[in-house]
Amino acid sequence: MEIHISPSEIKEKEFPSGLGGYKKSEVTIFLDEVAAQSEAMIVEIKELKNHIARQDKELEKLDEQKDLLKRTLLLAEKLKDEVLINAKREAKNIIADAEITSKQKIKKAKDFLSILEHDYINLKEQKNQFVQNFKAKINVMLENLENTDKTDKTPESENSFSENEKSISTEDSHLGEKKNGIEETT
Repeated sequence: MEIHISPSEIKEKEFPSGLGGYKKSEVTIFLDEVAAQSEAMIVEIKELKNHIARQDKELEKLDEQKDLLKRTLLLAEKLKDEVLINAKREAKNIIADAEITSKQKIKKAKDFLSILEHDYINLKEQKNQFVQNFKAKINVMLENLENTDKTDKTPESENSFSENEKSISTEDSHLGEKKNGIEETT
């Protein structure tokens, strides 16, 4: 509402004097205007106070929401930090488990390789032994054949040949057993 009379106008207002002093009608008009304007100001002040009270309540609500948002953000930040810490811890555990598992697998592989190397060496020794025994038997058989060719067929020489033949067949059966043992290990 627009104020028509300012405080300075009220102070500076001069009433023309009449025979008995101020003109009563002008003072009454002026006072009516002042009263009407002061009445309007009082109403406006009440409305403004109500408006300010509503604004204060809105501000309180906004402050509460602001505080709630702050607490929510702080909680979210705290949760984020906890999640990151837990994720890092979990990642370290996964890596540690993977390292342990890989070390165990490497150890098993090395152990298995060691067993294979040992088996390979044993098989190689058995093969060499077999080859030497076989060569020795072949040499004995060749000597026996040469001896048989040189001598006449006498009953004595036939007996020695059949004894050699028996020892060879016995040794062959032993070689077959060794060969079966070798195949079982592979």
